[in-house]
Amino acid sequence: MRAIRMLHLPRIAGVPGSAATVLLATLLFVQLLPFTGGPNAQALSLSEFRRVFDVLEDREFHFGTEVADPLSPLAALLAREQRFPLIDPSGSLDPFFAALQRAESGQLKKRIHILHYGDSPTTADLITADIRERLQSRFGNGGYGFNLIAPPWGWYHHRGIHIRASGWNVVSPTLGMKGDGKYGLGGVSFEGHPGAYSVVTLQDHSQTHVRVYFQRQPGGGSFALAANGQRIAETATDAEQSTPSAESYAIPPGTGEVSLRVSSGNVRVFGMEFSRSRPGIIYSSLGLNGANTTTLSRNMDAAHWSQQLRAADPQLVVINYGTNESVYGSFVTKYLEAELRRLIGRVRDAVPNSAILIMSPMDRGIRGESGEIVTPETIPDIVRIQEKVAGEMKVAFFNTYEAMGGAGTMAKWYKKTPRLVGGDYIHPMPAGAKLVGDLLFEGLNEQYQRYKLEEIQKSLAAKPRTKADGAGRRKRV
Repeated sequence: MRAIRMLHLPRIAGVPGSAATVLLATLLFVQLLPFTGGPNAQALSLSEFRRVFDVLEDREFHFGTEVADPLSPLAALLAREQRFPLIDPSGSLDPFFAALQRAESGQLKKRIHILHYGDSPTTADLITADIRERLQSRFGNGGYGFNLIAPPWGWYHHRGIHIRASGWNVVSPTLGMKGDGKYGLGGVSFEGHPGAYSVVTLQDHSQTHVRVYFQRQPGGGSFALAANGQRIAETATDAEQSTPSAESYAIPPGTGEVSLRVSSGNVRVFGMEFSRSRPGIIYSSLGLNGANTTTLSRNMDAAHWSQQLRAADPQLVVINYGTNESVYGSFVTKYLEAELRRLIGRVRDAVPNSAILIMSPMDRGIRGESGEIVTPETIPDIVRIQEKVAGEMKVAFFNTYEAMGGAGTMAKWYKKTPRLVGGDYIHPMPAGAKLVGDLLFEGLNEQYQRYKLEEIQKSLAAKPRTKADGAGRRKRV
């Protein structure tokens, strides 16, 4: 039998025609099996039919002789037709997907927090802003998420938020500074005395809470928090021992501006996390300029960072490094694998119930000997190492490099009109970043649909088996 491409059809009576075209015969066959005495036959209810159709909406399948059995598991069919290179054979993302399903069904009781650690593109909320928007549109808007208390460099920016600040002493390992390793959730520490302040302007005035991440320490001073110019809290940071803290404060409805000012002594602050009272997605972009795998595996004090991770309570941690490592071939060859394993172990120790996703670097361009833009050999080497480690440590892996087109992609992006990447052939323009964000969303969504199909299959397997009696009636066995 030659392969047949199944055509898309419009939704019929609320059921997507594309899914119906692909699986109608299969599902009807399954429906009839209880009446023919099939050994493991389970009839689908109307609601189960609709659940399967909803999962498969807008999918295209190619059938050949290898798919002759109409009882082939639907999840296996989806796996065979996978379009986006997100792999998770161990099912490590299942708890995260379970939370998404609760959100989609209106049963979610709390927010779903995603932490996305990355390098320079994400410090400007590129890629992360686009996937945040798509996830929140689908599963609910839980709030802006975490932002550093002040811009540590000129291009630090998060979509929907504007920060102006003054008076802070900034320390971060990515700025070439040797600190004590206590850099909070976002990898940057800010110390200030009276006169230091941060003012955050919110485009979306529906935020209902702000959580401040800071350090309690002997002799610590106090900071005042205000919403729309009205003081809402005064917090003392003095403590017998130095320990990280995260305190949440309610802000009045319609708040468009939140400010933090040092009112006395020396205060050490890391950032603010904005959220809404309703359930949904919070997607915190934690990009640092110049960051690499060792930023988290070596430079962050393990105990301090663990406490900050637990305070953030993520359901998913995305680790998105590799571009800066690609400049150092010997590091990639000798140390990258060990450092990535160390980093995954740190995250697991801190938040064992959180899913972890390793996201590979994008393509990167350099000028070859003849002047053409080519991909350095270190990029595919990094991708291979990351995929290997992810598989062996049973965490998810998204191959950004492959998803965007593989070797030579940045050369193509640079030649496009308008350009999708800047003149360094590394940093994407907003349109290029959106493409990457969309690819990651589609990869997650594809695996989420597969998860839902598997859950449907489990529920069917748990139903009592039935067969027909002599009169054609169904009876339970």
